[in-house]
Amino acid sequence: MRRLAWLCVAAAALLPATVQGQYFGQNKVQYSRFHFKVMATEHFDLYYYDIERNAALDVARMAERSYLELSTVLRHQFRERKPIILYASLSDFQQTNTSADEVSEGVGGFTDFLKHRIVIPLTGSYADVQHVLQHEMTHQFQYDVWSGGRAGAGVQTIIAVNPPLWFVEGMAEYMSLGGVDPNTAMWMRDAAQEGKVPTIHELETDPRLFPYRFGQALLTYVGQRWGDEAIGAILSASRSGSLEGAFRRVIGLDYRQLGDQWRDAVVKEYLPQLNTADRASAISQAVLTKERSQGTLHLAPALSPDGTKVAYFSEKDFYFIDLWLADVATGKAAHRLFKSTFSSNYETFRFINSSSSWSPDGKLLAFAGKNGAHDDIIILDVEHNKQVGTIRTGLSGVMIDHLWTELFEDSLQRLSADVVLVELDGRVQVGAVAGRQVVDNRHFMARGAKAVGDVGANEARATGDEDTHARI
Repeated sequence: MRRLAWLCVAAAALLPATVQGQYFGQNKVQYSRFHFKVMATEHFDLYYYDIERNAALDVARMAERSYLELSTVLRHQFRERKPIILYASLSDFQQTNTSADEVSEGVGGFTDFLKHRIVIPLTGSYADVQHVLQHEMTHQFQYDVWSGGRAGAGVQTIIAVNPPLWFVEGMAEYMSLGGVDPNTAMWMRDAAQEGKVPTIHELETDPRLFPYRFGQALLTYVGQRWGDEAIGAILSASRSGSLEGAFRRVIGLDYRQLGDQWRDAVVKEYLPQLNTADRASAISQAVLTKERSQGTLHLAPALSPDGTKVAYFSEKDFYFIDLWLADVATGKAAHRLFKSTFSSNYETFRFINSSSSWSPDGKLLAFAGKNGAHDDIIILDVEHNKQVGTIRTGLSGVMIDHLWTELFEDSLQRLSADVVLVELDGRVQVGAVAGRQVVDNRHFMARGAKAVGDVGANEARATGDEDTHARI
């Protein structure tokens, strides 16, 4: 069942203190010492450190605004203050000792059940911070309801409720993004076209179905038909029985009836739109697939300037995510460009919010990797499959766009988003834009910004035999 997987953290927290003390945090590498201070708002204690103080002031305002919205819709008030722990960048966030688990590249934030604390990084995008903050705060409300308003309590209640992931995460996405979300609409349109809108039973048992998107779509249907307050009423009613029983008491439908009516509504909404649209397969050809390229992940693809090759990250036929090169015409992987286990210097590559970048002549490829507390830009000679340079940026969370001239650094920090141009010899040119204008880094990419982030006094150094006249 997909209900219990997310309870593993809470279950681990219940181990005896002597056992926990033997391993908690000891295997997680920490490069920095964070001297946290506390900013108290009406309902939260916001933990921050000096470099992110200005951003913390805005996050505090976001938190209270989100609390007002959620408490009104869910008709529930906190009876105790809730902690929010804020990190200045993804690299800082990955060093957190608030969780014994490794914080992977794909984790944008989390909320632990026992202490009800939100832990999130700044990302350089106010839209992203607002989304993640309100998503995690929805989890705070869920945990507060199930624990009877007291952090550390309610473990037996949540085990009895046994809430499925589609409800827990789908509700958090709906409460933070709303029902009009192009990304989720894309998923649902495709599911309707392929006849693969899942049943609720399938959402709970099939690990291939992503609970965030389908759960958001299902609760959007509930909110639009019965009102958002019905979702809060279902959450509250689930304390005294099963979640399906709560649905039955509030909206009068069990899972089978609700799932059937939701699927009918999805088909009715999206199929008329598809009558005037071509299938993707009719106007395009898939390049990277499991059948053509092996592997189940094909991340951050970057097309070469001549359009014949594509660089991408994939686990291919093994466990680790490496950088691969494939032929566009066939999709077949030509060879591995860079192995993640090649050097112990790099803990992870940036493949979620960043991609590789080709030089204009197609000879060199640049991508970002986490080296300690900061990120390096790694330069490869594609033809000879050889690393020819490393730029030590001194930045955290580097984001590289598809264009060789664009480099992004994703930390709000002091709320000045600096435009950064990095030479291959390591020189950095900096110019500032207003941090509050950084709504979405991907929009800046389209408008031709060079970089987003606060570089401060950091200096970049380059090593290797690269051409110092080329520029990223």
